[in-house]
Amino acid sequence: MQISASVCPSVSTNVHKDCYVRFFLVVTWLLLALLLQSEARVLVKRSFKDQSVRGYLTERTCWWNEICKEEFQMLFRCKCPLWSYCRSPGRYYNAFCTMTGTGYIWTQPDRSWGVAI
Repeated sequence: MQISASVCPSVSTNVHKDCYVRFFLVVTWLLLALLLQSEARVLVKRSFKDQSVRGYLTERTCWWNEICKEEFQMLFRCKCPLWSYCRSPGRYYNAFCTMTGTGYIWTQPDRSWGVAI
């Protein structure tokens, strides 16, 4: 690969070598920056919240990593604790109580059981 004379003028041998080294460092730095920028776009986590399910099969709190909603069912099996989400990898998969807030999040209705007196 030849570098044009405008990038590295031929003054002396040592200056010429330093110029080539600087040139390749700058090119490597630019390629690394482009690579990291493209990787950053891939690593973006997204989530989708679904509020279509409105009720529960039982008045019970789920354990951590327990199935809170089965696929194709219109009611939650149990209620996830306040610090977790009812989450699945997609709409047509079982959902589990996890602390991860990404993926397909099933929003559970009111957190209080029963009727207020």
